[in-house]
Amino acid sequence: MDGMQYTAVGKNLADNLGTFWNPHFSKTIRSSFHEQPPLYFGLLAVFYKIFGTSMYVERLFVFVFYALSLFYIYKLWKKVFVDNTKIAGLAWLPILFYSTIPVCFWAYTNHVEEVVMCAFVLMAVYYMYVALFLNQKRVLYLFLSACFIFLAGLTKGVQGLFPICSVFFFWLLTKNISFKKTLLYTLILIGVPLLIYSVLVLCNYYAYLSFKEYFMNRFVKTFNNVYATTDNRFEMIFRLFTELLPILSVTTLIKFFSKKLATPYNSDDKKKLGWLLAIGLSGSLPLIITTEQRGFYLVTSLPYFAIVIAGCVAPTLVYLFSKINIQKIGFKTFGYGAMLFFIISIVFSCLQIGNFKRDKDLLTDIYAIGKVVPKGEIVGTSQQTWNEWDIQAYFIRYFYISLDGTAKKHPYFIIQKNLPDSLVPKGYIPYPLKTTTLNLYTHP
Repeated sequence: MDGMQYTAVGKNLADNLGTFWNPHFSKTIRSSFHEQPPLYFGLLAVFYKIFGTSMYVERLFVFVFYALSLFYIYKLWKKVFVDNTKIAGLAWLPILFYSTIPVCFWAYTNHVEEVVMCAFVLMAVYYMYVALFLNQKRVLYLFLSACFIFLAGLTKGVQGLFPICSVFFFWLLTKNISFKKTLLYTLILIGVPLLIYSVLVLCNYYAYLSFKEYFMNRFVKTFNNVYATTDNRFEMIFRLFTELLPILSVTTLIKFFSKKLATPYNSDDKKKLGWLLAIGLSGSLPLIITTEQRGFYLVTSLPYFAIVIAGCVAPTLVYLFSKINIQKIGFKTFGYGAMLFFIISIVFSCLQIGNFKRDKDLLTDIYAIGKVVPKGEIVGTSQQTWNEWDIQAYFIRYFYISLDGTAKKHPYFIIQKNLPDSLVPKGYIPYPLKTTTLNLYTHP
């Protein structure tokens, strides 16, 4: 539901329906869409304007930010192990771990906002690492990091601000800077986003209204448990463990069955991994504050767990790989087999172009109705059908048709076939359209 709403709002913005500071979903519900800050919709609208409005554009959008996230996981790994070329060469490992965490795989195929926020936070953490651990142009890189923290916040609100604790973690683990500098650097991370927000609010009345609506309609209600999804605040901790369980299991098995213990890390490497672990925990544990807990909220913090877990098993893999004879026929056969599997996967994916991934019958009906009902029309429906968010979002995303579940009369009326005809108001007659899941009626 969330991803479909976001793509619909982004598509509307590309069609000049709504504005950046006042996004628009439907004529009958969330006409002013302030469920989240507007950056995600603005960026997606740019993609629609450049590449068109095909569903593959929103997939390209997600893929671009997925690729950005993987790129910065790669760069961060290379920086962490810059003094150990063999381990640095395993940069594919944290990428593999992150990509195969179940909720990450789900998030990138369902277009949730965390996929964009994750990329911005990774950029912030990367430049923070360069500033703190490599001591390179600290003020400049911390300023750059603060700008990416601002962008993360403008994407999903306060959830994207957790890296502001990172300087404190660095001081706590390394003591390489004074407490006075810790406060100063933290002030940069907090002050720059706060300054940008202040300028926007003071200089742009529409930005002020946008932030106000988000704060009152989403932020406050979340902390008042209006959108509660669980009665157990600690459910997110269990969810974090279960999401990491597959890669934790693989890591444990590799270390258990390895015949020789690998050379342990030095204290500096342990501090670096400890710092990344602290960042991951700061992006996940605070989610227990509210009872609105969804698994995909963890996506932004999971890259750091993936890097740390990969870091724990990397020395063992280096040792095991050193024992492999790449000239043996078995290794070459495995390599060719993997390449063949990759090619088959790409070909199979290309063959799926134009096919339905899900909701085939529903989407077929919506496309058929969209050819009859004019774009921008308000269509009457039963309250039961109106409550089906997938139906609402599909009609908005592809045809900008708004559904109205009230008793008000409109030229057209739709209802699900499995609902009784008694829900159709008097005066409507069936429209001669062959459908599978929805019936269309007209009002003479």
